Amino acid sequence: MKLTILLNLLLLATAAHAQEPAQADYCHDATINNDWRKHIAAYPQDPIIIKLAGLREGLCLMIERGQITQEQGINIWEDERQRSLVDRNKEQALHMPNYTL
Repeated sequence: MKLTILLNLLLLATAAHAQEPAQADYCHDATINNDWRKHIAAYPQDPIIIKLAGLREGLCLMIERGQITQEQGINIWEDERQRSLVDRNKEQALHMPNYTL
């Protein structure tokens, strides 16, 4: 279930980035903001969701303050999102039963 959420986030971010790379404003997109609120409400104990939500808010604040560019924020976000997907896959692999052939 958690992997499904992260994969949905991956697809959402990729689709938004592919549609309008120069004009995309991920920080002020009402749909994306609403999706994040729903994820946090649905999975308040998921450390990966919490980490990504906090990172997203922090990056948006830094962009608004002019501390980093939107491109820098997107790059940081993408790096951490990829790392989170790898972490979730490792976590799930540890909980899978061991099968022998």
